[in-house]
Amino acid sequence: MNGDSILFEAENLVKRIGSLVIADGISFVVPAGSVVGLIGPNGAGKTTMLGLLSGDVRLDAGTVRLNGRDLTRVGPSQRARVGIGRTYQVPRTFGGLTVFEHALLAVQQSRRVSRTEAYELATAAVERCGLSNLTNVLGGDLRLLDRKRLELARAVALRPSIILLDEVAGGLSALEVNELIDIVNDLRSEGTAFLWVEHVVRALIATADRVLCLYGGALIAEGLPGDVLEHPAVIESYFGSPAFTNEGA
Repeated sequence: MNGDSILFEAENLVKRIGSLVIADGISFVVPAGSVVGLIGPNGAGKTTMLGLLSGDVRLDAGTVRLNGRDLTRVGPSQRARVGIGRTYQVPRTFGGLTVFEHALLAVQQSRRVSRTEAYELATAAVERCGLSNLTNVLGGDLRLLDRKRLELARAVALRPSIILLDEVAGGLSALEVNELIDIVNDLRSEGTAFLWVEHVVRALIATADRVLCLYGGALIAEGLPGDVLEHPAVIESYFGSPAFTNEGA
């Protein structure tokens, strides 16, 4: 991680949904080529936070920047065009489209490129995410791991500077989690940064340079993965949660 090269910035983010406080002046940065984990108990607003950063959810106040460019008032499609990719906790697959068509559609909807370049970007993304042997398989016929790989491939197809990952390891076997870890580490070695929301703590320990813990609209801890997981405030926020049991480890 290059701590001197800040790629992505969230500054004084504020978001309330009714009485629920998602963000109350939250600030953090993601350096270029780094993996930053975002944890927190169920209901802490982690997925909503990714929505604020991707443009899917409107901020009440605050600023989002990529490479110094203010994207706060920019919609999700334009954020995707300038370098923000995103996956979703529940894979958004179309049963009647093939794996390749999913990746191609992602490119065509988010970037103005020639047909040839679109095909090249889609092909490269499918290969990078380990789906080459499933190129012509319909989305509805994929197993869970491959649906999650496809979510990642659709983001990778945009050649983003940063990818917002939302619990891509959840529900997978230990071997399948290892395969996802390898894909993330491979991509980050080439310069892609990640902000990764995840309950499978082992995945973050294997990849993250830094971990943030969100709770009550605030970041209650930030630092090295091991330090954050042992932080008293983090342990208290997770009291009764399975996040730190063997299932999540």
